[in-house]
Amino acid sequence: MIRFKPLRTGRGGRALRIGYGRIFHEACAHSPLPTDLDAFDRLHRLQGAALAEVSTLSGGAELASFMPHAELTGFCQAARMAGNVTTIPLASALAVPGGPIPHATFRRLLDDLVNATKAAGHLDGVYLALHGSMQVPGLDDAPEAVIIREVMAAAPGARIAVSYDLHGNLSKNMVEPVDIMVAYRSNPHWDLAPTGFRAGNRLIRALRDQVRPTHAWRKLPLVLGGGMTIDFLAPMRGVFGWMKDLEKDPRVLSGSLFMVHPYTAADDLGWATHICTDGDQDLADRLVDELSDRAWAQRDAELPPMRSIDQALDEVRAGMWRKLGPTILVDVDDIVGAGAPGGNTHFAQVLSQNDRGLLSYLPVHDPALLQALWDAPTGSTHRVTLRGTPGYEMPAVDLSVEVSTKATINGGRTLRLDAGQTKLAICEAPPLPIHPSFWTSLDLDPRRADVIVQKNFFHYRMFYAATAVRHLPVVSEGATSLRRLRERDYPVPMHPKDHVADWRDSDRTLRERSWRKQRENTPVAQAATA
Repeated sequence: MIRFKPLRTGRGGRALRIGYGRIFHEACAHSPLPTDLDAFDRLHRLQGAALAEVSTLSGGAELASFMPHAELTGFCQAARMAGNVTTIPLASALAVPGGPIPHATFRRLLDDLVNATKAAGHLDGVYLALHGSMQVPGLDDAPEAVIIREVMAAAPGARIAVSYDLHGNLSKNMVEPVDIMVAYRSNPHWDLAPTGFRAGNRLIRALRDQVRPTHAWRKLPLVLGGGMTIDFLAPMRGVFGWMKDLEKDPRVLSGSLFMVHPYTAADDLGWATHICTDGDQDLADRLVDELSDRAWAQRDAELPPMRSIDQALDEVRAGMWRKLGPTILVDVDDIVGAGAPGGNTHFAQVLSQNDRGLLSYLPVHDPALLQALWDAPTGSTHRVTLRGTPGYEMPAVDLSVEVSTKATINGGRTLRLDAGQTKLAICEAPPLPIHPSFWTSLDLDPRRADVIVQKNFFHYRMFYAATAVRHLPVVSEGATSLRRLRERDYPVPMHPKDHVADWRDSDRTLRERSWRKQRENTPVAQAATA
């Protein structure tokens, strides 16, 4: 019989000094835009006292413009509740998902973290908030594994806790060296701060000899399944509910499911499961197999029907939903939230030929067009050619536009151009308009639109719940096309490309497989190492 456990804060025992930091990025190997240092500087890059200031509930927004309290805030709260824990801010860097990180940029960020760790003096533990799907051309191991290894070397004797995004791609050297490992348990990800709290709480309890973390993990030959993979909707609701209930058992420290981000060049892609128990290896192995079976059982759950751009616009025009608010068209093939550059021009091309009388809001990454018109007076009209992201090979679209509004959003310049009923947000950086305030910053009311094109799979839904009631996935062509998952090569038979009867046939092969060093003669690698 399972006994439900009260909240265990880790109080009592010796005084502790624990450092905390972050290097967080999700990469898309098919984006022509490397993620350079400026991308981190625009969103989040802090050290020392400045990091400490935003990592408290009263200090400020940990991730400005996105989420006030994230993993590091949650970790600091766990330390405060445990008592007699000194938290040492190290270095933290996070950028919007994008192309691979150039090696020089990665080295700069890692040096910041490692040097801060060395300067901190003796540390009993270190907590790292990582993603799990970073990509750095030229490395012979997963970037997160390199981060863990170098931080451990900089803090000899310290025990390590790591949290990952639930879209992380687990590999051996990301799992086996750490003492505590947890993942987000919500998709969309609202539980960043609770995840940091869970990691910190387990680390402190381990350091005070209150628990003995014992791990088991599995790797599934699965890159796409589970329908929309939203944690509170079928079919994944049952899996996540069962997994969360595990931690009500005092013998279980954590349970995690990783529904992989499939757009990196990693050779060992696949969903993964992880269980940590309090000193019971047999229980960890039994539960991780059961969690794997439950996740594997959802592999054939299908995605919602995909529309072409024309089909989606016709559906909006003919339907009654317009009276209830805008319809979100999810640009499945150009998801900035999954690392695409956001420069898809196919929507603009279709709307320029026939806008169907729909008031449409469309974000496009086109830094050359923005630069050409940034100093143009408001109200001026121009004949322009929209080309999207340089190197993205999108169709050129000739338009007659009026310059309307200029704004700086999420650290990047954004220019509103009106092409009749189509309102274009031309962005200097890849656009991620997950909050309606993106449009209000451009003097547009999201509730008045018929169509809003979204560059995110999941997270925007948290912020658009009161704005939009209908969401249609739309395909065109771009960096996050699902077609790529069915065409790429895998080291083992992989669902859904191949028929795979049992995940156990490939589990050990995927867990033991080494990270493949990315070929440096590919266009993406050449751009990222430039």
